[in-house]
Amino acid sequence: MKVLVAEDNALLGNSIKRGLEEEGWVVDLARDGKEALYYADASEYDVLVLDWMLPQISGLEVLSVVRGKGNDVPVIMVTARSEVVDRVQGLDRGADDYLSKPFEMIELVSRLNALYRRSIARGSKSLTLGNLNIELDTLRVSIGGRPLDLTGMEYNLLVALAGKANQLQTRTVLLGLLYPFDSEPDSNSLDVLLNRLRRKLAGADVEIETVRGKGLILRVA
Repeated sequence: MKVLVAEDNALLGNSIKRGLEEEGWVVDLARDGKEALYYADASEYDVLVLDWMLPQISGLEVLSVVRGKGNDVPVIMVTARSEVVDRVQGLDRGADDYLSKPFEMIELVSRLNALYRRSIARGSKSLTLGNLNIELDTLRVSIGGRPLDLTGMEYNLLVALAGKANQLQTRTVLLGLLYPFDSEPDSNSLDVLLNRLRRKLAGADVEIETVRGKGLILRVA
């Protein structure tokens, strides 16, 4: 998953970038509002993390420009401003979440994962990959019209992979999405879950490929 972090404090920005990369995210770091807009126009992101008080163009104005272009990418505003009116202003401009400084990296990662899970279903009621259909509003899954009986965790793993079909998803990111409240999730639990899901997807036009040492890719036949 890919995130744009806009933070003018070099120490904090580098710390956030390093922490998110350790969690499996691909991170671009912008030092001011103008650079943030350049990145936002030049690439697609799963989430934007914008500091409110950016040089040249404020994070709030960056948010307004992004939304004005019809880009509905999830956005977290990060700021030391704690007044309710400031939070309301950010949310009114189109922010999805708000994080006050100082914060712990685990909280930022948790919020990013939550926004990413919600963004998969944004603007779409279903995902169709060959003969595999996932109804995001009713949580129903079928293969060629045949209902598939999945547990909640199996469904979450399938949606996480299907939402980024044909793209690599690192094990670290998947563990964060599946076990957001577990600081040290057991990697073996992902393997067990994966094996069950693979068996249930027999006959589907998709295959979950393991990329050794990196992660998983759901490929469409």
